[in-house]
Formats: sequence, structure tokens, C-alpha cells
Amino acid sequence: MEEESTKIFVIKTQVGQEENVSNMLYKVAKKENEDVVSILAPRELRGYIFVESFDSDVIKKLIRHMKYARDILEKEVPFEEIEHFLFPPSAVASIEEGNIIELVSGPFKGEKAKVTRIDDAKEEITVELLEAMVPIPITVRGEQVRVLRKKEE
Repeated sequence: MEEESTKIFVIKTQVGQEENVSNMLYKVAKKENEDVVSILAPRELRGYIFVESFDSDVIKKLIRHMKYARDILEKEVPFEEIEHFLFPPSAVASIEEGNIIELVSGPFKGEKAKVTRIDDAKEEITVELLEAMVPIPITVRGEQVRVLRKKEE
């Protein structure tokens, strides 16, 4: 016999109540011992939450009398369409070697520098300050910089 796989459904909620609906759904599903595998309420998507389950009827039953839960969309969502909500973008994704950046925090705040190396795994970049007499490499976290100019091709 073939094992049934889970599907991802979308619940429409009142805007601003996504987290409340997620919490209520979790509690009700657990209390009634229903198969809700996971619940995702991405901060950047307002008015919707994603629910992984085997059957949409189970979800319909769970949200029927739930405050702030509006409806379940008929069409299920492929995992690939929500995958980007699960992995936050890298802080160094938009930075390239040769970019001119400004340090926005830390002891060198306000200084301009040139990117010499990028460590994607640690989300760190190595820069050389433009105003320094002697170029000294400084390693900073990706979120501590703001790109001023892309490198000239």
C-alpha cells in the first residue's frame, strides 16, 4: 500500500492575526489529536499561514469556529513555492569583492572601505578601509555594512 504524503494548504486569516491563528490551530490540533504536521506564519506574508497536513477537511474542521481564521484556499501549494520563507537570505548575498561599502556599526562606523574577501559560510566580509594610511584587513559581519557602490566592470 502506498503511503499518503502530506500537502501544504493555505489558510486566509485576518491581517495581523497570523501568529494568533497559528497558535490556536496548534493547540486545537494537539487537543483533538489531528494530523497537523507543521504550521508556518511568515512575517513578510500578511493575512496567510501555511499548514502541512494530510487532508484539507481536517483543517477546515479545525478552523471552522476559530476567531480570525477566514478560510482555507482550495488549491494546495507546492513546497518549492514556500521554501524561501524557511531559509533567511544571507547577509552577504548582495555583496561582491571590489564593492565600496560603508560600515554602519561597530568601532569603524561611518568609515568607507573596499571589500577584499567574502566568507559566505560565516556571513562575514573582509574589507580594507579607504582612509587608512596602511591597508589593514578588517573582518566584519555582513549586516554591519551597507553597499555604496558596486565594483566597476
